[in-house]
Amino acid sequence: MNKKIAAIISVILIAIIGVFSIGMKKENNTAKNEGNKVETVTVTDANGEKVELNKNPKKVVVFDYGVADILKNLGVEITGLPKNGKLPEILSVYQDDKYANVGSLKETNFEAIEALNPDLIIIGGRQAEDIDSFKEIAPTVNLATDGQNYMNSFSQVVTDLGNLFDKQDEAKKALNEINEKVADLKKTIEEKDLSASVVMANEGGISLFSQASRYGIIYSDLGFKQVDNNIDESTHGQQITFEYFLKHNSDYVFVVDRGAVTGKGESAKALFDNEVMNKTEVAKNGNVVYLDSVVWYTMTGGIESTKVMIDEISDAIK
Repeated sequence: MNKKIAAIISVILIAIIGVFSIGMKKENNTAKNEGNKVETVTVTDANGEKVELNKNPKKVVVFDYGVADILKNLGVEITGLPKNGKLPEILSVYQDDKYANVGSLKETNFEAIEALNPDLIIIGGRQAEDIDSFKEIAPTVNLATDGQNYMNSFSQVVTDLGNLFDKQDEAKKALNEINEKVADLKKTIEEKDLSASVVMANEGGISLFSQASRYGIIYSDLGFKQVDNNIDESTHGQQITFEYFLKHNSDYVFVVDRGAVTGKGESAKALFDNEVMNKTEVAKNGNVVYLDSVVWYTMTGGIESTKVMIDEISDAIK
């Protein structure tokens, strides 16, 4: 009888120990899994869609020069970016060989990206059509700034990147400084009641851009009036001739010289120095302003580049 009781007690004890061990194992596994849980951040992409990304990605490939500018100013390291051709001076730090070359703004080297095994790829408008190809390599998000709604879009991108990389204070400081500059400049422009035309010179031709374009900041955010409300809304602008400025007289004409970026065609200054343009009031007043084309054409949406854009306009109207 005693042997039976002892055997029963032994079985019960073994069962209790087994259950306890299983419980401890589950508890340890749960703690381990919670410890390995990756925190995520929601950002707003260029299409206004919400995208969930893992926080603080280590290897980041950037195809939008404006975003590269933001990350540089926030103190965030990147792994690679397009370096074929000449990098903007603002991004000259990335000439160093420790930053991988992943092609150009228009021609992507997908093999180079894949070799980097990135945690995140950030693209811009020029790569938007290929986003599915990028996503086959790593999580990808388009964070191009919307020119038609520049400051709101730019602020969203800076804020999202600040949250993504735990650089909220740096992002807030940069935005406060830029918003103050924009407010001061807009006040001056509106007090002077100034109008403007924005054009791009490209291989001997000129195209005109409206408020609903990549250069909308000049109208929507800085407060210049648009003298012509019938401008075609096109990515590449509306083709015009110099006679246009005889009919539509704005206080300023801001010129982006695409040829200065691509190295093709005569310079915008040479193009605008002609008999027709020299008859216009804006030319006679010396108010044809040639902008930093590398900044305005290839890297809008950056912290430093946006400051350059604002300062250029500010200096022009003094």
